[in-house]
Parts: sequence; structure tokens; C-alpha cells
Amino acid sequence: MKVTLPVLSEQEYQLHAIDPRRNARKAVGLRAIVEDKLGLASGEVMNISPGGCGLRLTKRLRRGQYISLMVYPNDRTAAVYIDLAKVNWVEAECAGVEFLGVSPQNHELHRLCGDPDVYPI
Repeated sequence: MKVTLPVLSEQEYQLHAIDPRRNARKAVGLRAIVEDKLGLASGEVMNISPGGCGLRLTKRLRRGQYISLMVYPNDRTAAVYIDLAKVNWVEAECAGVEFLGVSPQNHELHRLCGDPDVYPI
């Protein structure tokens, strides 16, 4: 008995990277102030979702560190305060954080993320 194995094309065989994020990130360029145990740092939010954001800061953070974050929208509406966030990755002056302490009623965060179903833009 001859056994024949199926041959997969290169396209069919490619593995896709899995993105562990729960929400898609929206590219932004928003001013931010970060607070940790050692004080304050200014920077920029590069991308944001209801669950986290990417930061570029004037001081380096550490993976696993906890911070508070104030994000200032470009349209001068109310600032968004994230009372607790965890640094998940750090690369040079950039870091990725996961929001842990955000009020579900924080409509400004949803507006920043461009979620019209939660709060119309």
C-alpha cells in the first residue's frame, strides 16, 4: 500500500502571527503625563484602545511596572485619566501598557479610541 501525503502550497502553509491584544489600536499623537513612584514624565500616546496604549516617553519605564496616566486630547476636551496601568513591554523610549484601572463609564477614553457605538464622536 502506497501512502500519499498532501502537499501544501507555500501560501497555505504560512502561519499567521497572533496578536494578543483584545482591542485594535487606533494611531494617535496625544500629549501624556505618566506618574510612577519616582515622579512624573511627559510623553506621547502613539496608539490607543480601550484596553491599553503605546507610549513614547522622556524617561524609560520597566516591564511589569505600574503607572498612572493622563492623556490630553488634541481637541481640548476633558483629559482622560487612567488610574492604573501595567507596563507590558519596553523598547528604547517606547512602552506598551495595559489599562487595569479605568472606569467603564469613562466615555472620553472610548471617544479617543474612535468607538462611536459607545460615545458618538
